[in-house]
Amino acid sequence: MLIRKLFRFLSRPVTCVVPLEKLISLSGQKRILPFYHSISDQPLPHLKQVLKIRNSETFGQDLDFLLTHYEPVDARQLLDGVNGKRALSRPHFHLTFDDGLKECITVIAPILKRKGIPATFFINTGFIGNKELFFRYKASLLADKTPTLSPLQEKEIHQIMDARQLPPGNTHKRLLSVAYAQKDILEDIAGIMEIDFKGYATKQEVYMSHEDIETLQKSGFTIGSHGIDHPLFRTVSEKEQQRQVRSSMEFLKENFAVSPLLFSFPFSDEGVSADFFNHLYLPEGMTELSFGISGLKKETFPFHLHRISMETGSDSARHILYGEYLWYISKSVFGKNTIRRK
Repeated sequence: MLIRKLFRFLSRPVTCVVPLEKLISLSGQKRILPFYHSISDQPLPHLKQVLKIRNSETFGQDLDFLLTHYEPVDARQLLDGVNGKRALSRPHFHLTFDDGLKECITVIAPILKRKGIPATFFINTGFIGNKELFFRYKASLLADKTPTLSPLQEKEIHQIMDARQLPPGNTHKRLLSVAYAQKDILEDIAGIMEIDFKGYATKQEVYMSHEDIETLQKSGFTIGSHGIDHPLFRTVSEKEQQRQVRSSMEFLKENFAVSPLLFSFPFSDEGVSADFFNHLYLPEGMTELSFGISGLKKETFPFHLHRISMETGSDSARHILYGEYLWYISKSVFGKNTIRRK
């Protein structure tokens, strides 16, 4: 990650002298898959401590840059390009958004419709309609309130975290270190801090409703699965990995008749076994295409594609993409551009 940041920094002078088209040609990578979670012009406490989201102006600038250098394609065109049914000879991009957040319908979709850009929205089925709140967003809410804690509250919270052997550090740092398997302690801590997660999610409307998702589909956007409740796959059993995919895909098929069948790994696909991928795709599995977050990268499984995070702070789309291409080209010298799974 640090090396990738270095390449983004080094890309700044390169953007002045080397056309992006030259890097696309040198790398041979005509397809890019940028992804986001949310776009907002207002601070969102549930995202503030865990994501560096764009505002609408910066997002618009990203899109204008992408449209200058790439052709937008929809999910069906992307799948047909991967399986050889369609020739996508020009540089192209497919835009995706993770977690099914409310801003997808209130902010993002209107911008995309104005610019004529298709996209896929990956949904955590356990969160639709604010039934539950992602544990990382709970941690963000709690961490955002740490400056207001009393000494007694601090003491009680650290006792809870010590009992679960969380890494040492200040309250803010320890809250953000809570993992999926430990997520239940966030409820205990919320009680001490007098924070109502359910009330917040409902009042804030953190996630899209069933009707919102249907509206996206009627507008021509694609819906895919992001699992049930967003675990880091390498930390759960393969049986649970399979349940997360199968249950969420079945829900989306039954409730929204989704097509094509798309799945993006929550957090990351790092450490997921080759055996899992061997059973992920049709006809045995329930997925036609899957997505990771390793940036510009090749993959031994042809129906697993890697996306580029656009939520990197103040970096422009230009610098992010130049950095990705420079990093990719430099690694190609050592044959390190393909992810190989065990």
